[in-house]
Amino acid sequence: MSDTRPTLLEVRNLSVSFPGAATPALQDVSFSLRAGEIIGIVGETGAGKSVLARAIIDMLPGAGWISGGEIVVAGQSVATMTPAQKRTLRGAGVALIGTNAKALLDPVVRVGDQIARVLRAHRGIGKAQARQEAIRLFEQVGIVNPDARADAYPHELSGGMAQRVVIAMALIAQPKILLADDATLGLDATIQLQVLDLMVQKARELGLGVVLVTHDLGMVANYCDRVGIMRRGQLIELAPVRSFLNEGPRQGYSRELLEAASVRPTPMDESSAAKAATRSAPLLDVVDLVKIFRTDGSRSVVRAVDGVSLSIRKGETLALVGESGSGKTTMGQCLVRLLASDSGAIRFDGQDTLPLSDREFRPIRRRMQMVFQEPYVALNPRWTVRDLVAEPLKLGDPMSRADQTARVIELLDLVGISRQRLLAYPHELTAGEQKRIGIARALSVRPDFVIFDEPTTALDIRVRAQIIDLVRDLQAQMGLSALFITHDLNSVRSLAHYVAVMRHGKIVEQGETERIFANPTEDYTRKLLAAELPIEVGARVEAMRPSAVETVA
Repeated sequence: MSDTRPTLLEVRNLSVSFPGAATPALQDVSFSLRAGEIIGIVGETGAGKSVLARAIIDMLPGAGWISGGEIVVAGQSVATMTPAQKRTLRGAGVALIGTNAKALLDPVVRVGDQIARVLRAHRGIGKAQARQEAIRLFEQVGIVNPDARADAYPHELSGGMAQRVVIAMALIAQPKILLADDATLGLDATIQLQVLDLMVQKARELGLGVVLVTHDLGMVANYCDRVGIMRRGQLIELAPVRSFLNEGPRQGYSRELLEAASVRPTPMDESSAAKAATRSAPLLDVVDLVKIFRTDGSRSVVRAVDGVSLSIRKGETLALVGESGSGKTTMGQCLVRLLASDSGAIRFDGQDTLPLSDREFRPIRRRMQMVFQEPYVALNPRWTVRDLVAEPLKLGDPMSRADQTARVIELLDLVGISRQRLLAYPHELTAGEQKRIGIARALSVRPDFVIFDEPTTALDIRVRAQIIDLVRDLQAQMGLSALFITHDLNSVRSLAHYVAVMRHGKIVEQGETERIFANPTEDYTRKLLAAELPIEVGARVEAMRPSAVETVA
């Protein structure tokens, strides 16, 4: 049966070039988008996904230009549009929702006024009417207490709330096409789910076409009608999602991405961990730990870590999971004394570390290391890889420069970084290489315990799988104990013996990993698990999430 829905967008043999680049950023890309259809465009960093989204609205970054092909929106070529028609196109015809909503909003203007300003520009209505319409839009996108939220500044909103404001702004001019360029990147799984449900629901209700640019195949599997795989500026495969999953991709690269993204639970051996637990005392024992932040100019306090108790034995890994703001990273920083704890006890190898002076703590610091969530921020931009990895070696016995270099090369080999990167600077490294350098730094002093803070956040599909495999291999080789801080539950089963679920500074549930996944006892844990977007490869995929399969009349 043929699809009779009108075609909203046609991309025909599109090529995009940039000055000085040896090859085009996009090359002969072709696809069409119908009303009510959602297409997922997937690819790794540098594949050309964001360039494609911006080419559609003729807003290429820098001095980029369309060097071949054409883009047709509602039957008209974008290349033939006048500047006034292009301004109408951006918003009234095609709306772009980007990553990091707060960066897209004016930080010094209340969000309600920002929405009203756009409404007045597009619809020519008065100030009072524009505000009422803004509040109505806030209600439509699920913002609680919209009157009060309209008076908030962007920094006063959560990430999910700010993203809802951006979606409301995108819907103002009633566009026919939504371009969502990694619109949920960095959001918690539960917030991501809410934003995606909202966006897809509005698209289905209004008959919009959606291009969902992402590197998350789980998102595509659960929300999209078709999937397009991009590599090196080319759209190498375009297929219905169900056939892509049920029958398999045609291209080898697509199969690699799907394999890397698929849920492959290879659970840690909890029985062996339990046996070890009966034979050894905890390496790390945390009792009733409290960390309080006091708000400047106010008597109110935030209990970021509120009476937390947990223990980790030698060779064990505990995953600390929860949403942003739950206190996970604060907890990790307290353990290594990057933050001072307010009360409680942190016993490492039987010694309470809280009463120790900085000098007394220094030998323990070598045994407790942390891999930071944002390695680029933690890496000195003026230092080479050699100097970055060698820096912690200064905490130990004196070493010659030659011995330091030999140790650095050994560590680079361990984490899978080419020795040719020895003199590279952080900005010359990929995100995955930066993560690996952070791990090499932490391992340089041969620690007994390592805290991995969101080691897989915002990484490409294949890089994320590689980092998980690397961490698991290192644990097996070195017998490390580890605290694995994450909201990526798909990686937890491959890395952790035990799971602790954190919410509002408290541990609400903890236990063996497989028990937590199979039989969670707390509603909050069930909510976290339900927010994951698994990919069922090989099984008959007959239904996606309910909001993603409603058809438009």
